[in-house]
Amino acid sequence: MSHVAGRPVKLGVVLVGLVCGVSSCASLPGGGGPTAAGGGAATVTARPAFPENIKKLVLKFATENGTAPAGGRFTEYDGAHGPELIWVSERTGDLCVASETVTAGMCQTAKRTAEAPVPGVDVFEDSGLTDHHGESSWAIRLVASGEAVDHLSCQGKDFPVLKVYSADLAGALRTVYTVAIPRNLQGEYKVAVRRGSESAEERLDLNMDKVGPPAQC
Repeated sequence: MSHVAGRPVKLGVVLVGLVCGVSSCASLPGGGGPTAAGGGAATVTARPAFPENIKKLVLKFATENGTAPAGGRFTEYDGAHGPELIWVSERTGDLCVASETVTAGMCQTAKRTAEAPVPGVDVFEDSGLTDHHGESSWAIRLVASGEAVDHLSCQGKDFPVLKVYSADLAGALRTVYTVAIPRNLQGEYKVAVRRGSESAEERLDLNMDKVGPPAQC
């Protein structure tokens, strides 16, 4: 169960799945752009592309911090609060994200990525609150190592994920997803994953507010 992030082939489709430079965009050479995480397609509301002037600022900060992407290119995707950028640092191997409001970017270090269990799934960088379908929700980024996430579930409800990026890092395929969960339903979620042709289930603590008692999923 997943949302599909379409490529910008016509108006009304989300402008994601691009590798964007400071002044131009090109197709990603490989499987890095957003694709369906499972089998279910869904309509996605179009959002504007990442502003070029802000993109230049993100590149400036990344260069100063030593985390600039190769060739100054980013992958752009539709985040919870608008378009976001994601990339792997050419120099450090860190996995980084940035938005219009967090132009300095946030990075998961190459060391942390290498130490992540394979297979396994974890929360990637900071999450944020958003209004999702009229209710307060946590917008969460996940990174799966050596497996693919199909959907999350809690108390009989399934929550689709959107695959936004993938790259071979530290000896395993790392795939980044976004998902929104209701703020009033926080706890240890069930995560449906696929490892090759096999299906499995993991548990992931998504009690973002540290509420007590957490929801029993």
